[in-house]
Amino acid sequence: MSLVDSLNWRYATTKFDTNRVVSDRDIKKLKEIVKLSPSSWGLQFYKIFIITDNKLKNKLLPAAYNQNQIADCSHLFVFCSLKEVFESDIDIMIEQFHLLRAKDDNYSRKSTESYASGAKKSILGMNEQKQTEWLKKQCYIALGQLMVGCADMRIDSCPMEGFKSDEFDNILGLKSQNLTSVVLLPVGYRSKDDQYQHKTKVRKPDNLLFVDE
Repeated sequence: MSLVDSLNWRYATTKFDTNRVVSDRDIKKLKEIVKLSPSSWGLQFYKIFIITDNKLKNKLLPAAYNQNQIADCSHLFVFCSLKEVFESDIDIMIEQFHLLRAKDDNYSRKSTESYASGAKKSILGMNEQKQTEWLKKQCYIALGQLMVGCADMRIDSCPMEGFKSDEFDNILGLKSQNLTSVVLLPVGYRSKDDQYQHKTKVRKPDNLLFVDE
């Protein structure tokens, strides 16, 4: 099937089949898909917690307003952005650039250092509010890529913003890691009892969504 077919197949799953678990092989592939997601400056200033422990999922459940997807999904992806970017965070990623690109025939350390300088000027020059918003947007880019990957593999998912970030941060011990939870993606397989899988997908027609000039 085409990617468009896969996207027509997907929907925001409200009820997961608790008897079905996404295989380790498929989770490994989903990790690779989200790892290859684009990000501003290519720096990926976020971490993704993948939670399978039922006790921990149930502990998080009240902080997500008791939405059953949290507890019933196979794997819960929690996208967490950095709370603040420090120069050392950029340096760590730039060192990865050096290590991975050093074997390229056209590699130039000077060019990479110039790139790092530009990144630092842009990112560290943001005020607190702008940087926070920018960091959260990076999570959503990765979220979108993961959702498309799930659909293409016929794995169900449900993006969720309805949760108490501060409570998630406390339960997962994120504050000490300079991280904060941004958005959730429970994944698994739809229950045959989930009525929403049979609803017609409603989207804007092309003439209201696109402007061709």
